[in-house]
Parts: sequence; C-alpha cells; structure tokens
Amino acid sequence: MMMFSFSNRDASSEPATAAWWFARWHSGELTRRDRREFARWRLAHPDAAADFDRMQQLGATAAKLPRDQVKSLLGGTVPVRPRPQLRVERGQTLRLAAACAAVVAVAVAVWWSLPADAPSYATLVSTERGERRQVTLPDGSVLDVNSGTQAHVKLYADRRVVELDAGEVLFTVTHDATRPFTVRAGSGDVRVTGTVFDVRRDPDQVAVLVESGSVQVSGGHWWNLGHAVLRAGQGIRVPGSGAIGVPAPADVSTAIAWREGRVVFKNTPLTEVVREMNRYLATPLRLADSKAGRLRVSASFTLDRPDALIDALPAVVPVRLTASPSGFIDISAN
Repeated sequence: MMMFSFSNRDASSEPATAAWWFARWHSGELTRRDRREFARWRLAHPDAAADFDRMQQLGATAAKLPRDQVKSLLGGTVPVRPRPQLRVERGQTLRLAAACAAVVAVAVAVWWSLPADAPSYATLVSTERGERRQVTLPDGSVLDVNSGTQAHVKLYADRRVVELDAGEVLFTVTHDATRPFTVRAGSGDVRVTGTVFDVRRDPDQVAVLVESGSVQVSGGHWWNLGHAVLRAGQGIRVPGSGAIGVPAPADVSTAIAWREGRVVFKNTPLTEVVREMNRYLATPLRLADSKAGRLRVSASFTLDRPDALIDALPAVVPVRLTASPSGFIDISAN
C-alpha cells in the first residue's frame, strides 16, 4: 500500500488529473472535503474518471503480483516504497503521480489476462455485532454500515453493484446516469442513479426506505415478479417467499436513527424491540411469554451503550428480567 501526504491544492496548482487523484486516494489522508471535491471532479471529467477507475483496477492487480514477477516485469529492482507521512509540497504532485504510475505500468503488462468485465474496484464491507462504520467508495458514494452487516461492492465501467448478504446499509449514492447503482439483497433488487436510501436484509425479508430522491425496487419469484417506484418518505418490504409489497409512507428518520448512534421506538411492540436490540446487544434478550411481547415501548436509547436498554426496560414497561443459564436475558410480564 502506498502512503503519501499531500499539501492542499490551491488556485495556482496544476488541474487535478486521474493520476493525481489516484495518488491522493492511496495517500491514507483523504478527508471528507477531499471526497466531496473528488465527487465533483468525477462529474465534471467523466473521461478522466474512467481513467481513474482503470488505474484502480490495474493497481489492485499489481498489488496481488508476487515480488519476483514485479521485478521481472520492471526489468530490474523493485523501487523502494516511499516512507509513510512524507510531506509532499505543491509542485511535487507530478513526480508523485509518476511514482504511482509505475505501479500501474506493472499491471498493464498483465492486462491481457484480466476478464473482459472485471470490476475497476471491489471490496468486502463487514461489521461485527454492535459495530457501525462508514465507507466511501471511489465514485464518491458513501455507505453507512449498521451492525452485523456483510456486503460485496463492485464498481464497473458501466454499473455499480452491491450484494447485501446480511444486515443494513444506508446508501448515499453519487449521481451518475451512465453507471446505475444496484443493490441486490435476497429476492429484492434496488436500482438508482443517485439518491439516499436504506436497505435492510433480515432472514425473512428485505426492507427498503428512501430518505431522498427515488428508487426502483423489484422482487418476488420470476413467475410473479413485482416492480415499484419509491419516493422520499416511502418504504417497501420484499418477503423472501412472496411477492413484493406495496410502497407506503414510512418514518424514515426514526428507522435510520442508528446512523446518528441512536435507536428510537414509538409505541412499538416489545416483540419488535427485542428483535431490534438483539442486533446490538452482547447478551441477547428473549421473551418468556406472549403477554410480554404485546407490551408497547416508546423510548430512545444510545447505541454506544445498548446495555442501557436492559437497565431501563423495567421502568418503561411492566416486566422483569432474569438471566438464563443458556446465555439469554429472559423478559417476563409482571
């Protein structure tokens, strides 16, 4: 992995190029401001953005080559890797880009061996129970990843694809009409070109919520495939064993409060509260009787301390909690 440090560009700097952004992306110092500038640059320079994507793909290929093969392709000694945190002042940008281009040149030598439809970027995004993280993709799109999630991300020249195996992701997609963004989650597919939406995959269904913009959702079996268009403030469910649901108004801000580190319940059955909180708790909750499950909860808890729910629950609803030898905390109605 190449590590460089850059000084900020100013009006007198050379125009940003694909090589400049390639070097910047691998510097380890990309800021939120840089990501916004990068997204604007991609929109303003689509041809250069395509060059950047090819550099990413070639660079990833070169990084996987054995050192002896790299030495053979270069026809000599492998250059010494620059030291991390090396300050690079304005005017040295082109030399730095040239250094990065050396890695690309190695990959070009084996370009013929790549599949014709290989992605320019691919990564696995995953979180453990109780973990949340944010991931920024090379196209400027941002993924807010909730607890217990696993997703495969692949960016191609003509499309962007995410396979959501489990969990939940809030997608803020950079608009690109030439590269639609598709999320595949079980029996449901979500297709957009640029918007903010949430996809949650549970074992029995997929739920889609739209915060802004619009999305196209398809789902169900091939013989009963359904389609729907969702707009801001709407949600839909795609069951794993049935036809697609119907778009309906949704409290999106409450549903995605986890992005801000909170979980909010508004007159929610305790059955659903338990299912939701078990996504974050180290010691899971379990309902001991159906009466407890029908109780309703209105409360807000911080995800930085999810165990606070366990302490607060008896004060919110009339229940008692008992530690079980099987590793659960059983909830019984008083």
